[in-house]
Amino acid sequence: MSSLWDMPGVPHKGWTCQGVEDVRVDGETPEEAYYRVCEMCGKERIRFVHTMAHPGFDRELRVGCVCAERMSDDYTAPKVRERELRNRSARRAKWLARKWKTSRKGHPWLQAGDFHIVVYSENVTQNRFRLCINQKRGQRTYGSEEAAKLAGFDAIEKMKQRRRRAS
Repeated sequence: MSSLWDMPGVPHKGWTCQGVEDVRVDGETPEEAYYRVCEMCGKERIRFVHTMAHPGFDRELRVGCVCAERMSDDYTAPKVRERELRNRSARRAKWLARKWKTSRKGHPWLQAGDFHIVVYSENVTQNRFRLCINQKRGQRTYGSEEAAKLAGFDAIEKMKQRRRRAS
């Protein structure tokens, strides 16, 4: 793939980040993952993809951290966003291995900071599990206990993020 850095009409500065995603799926090894190619420089094997937009360019570009830094002229925020995603991925990978306790009714539960998470079976024969966080029962059902536990992780991560924005 050729570099857009050398193409006329492609702005080099003034881009803003629309979001960052980790393209590696939970449990995937680096060899199994489907990495992306940076649309700005053509570098292969981009795991953390920064989506960049520019008012003078007709489409968003999906790029790596170094190009995101140069395009936005911000040499701090892209690294911070990438580090946060990397840390979240590591925490999520360790989530199921944490020491979950068992309630008197036989439900796995975990105290994670100020979040009390309980996974309970709605219908064991049909593999339907629900989640309860801080005594608030969720509406969704999950096909396995592990899927419900991971949904609990995702839910408390979103709640923490909302708290950070509000403060």
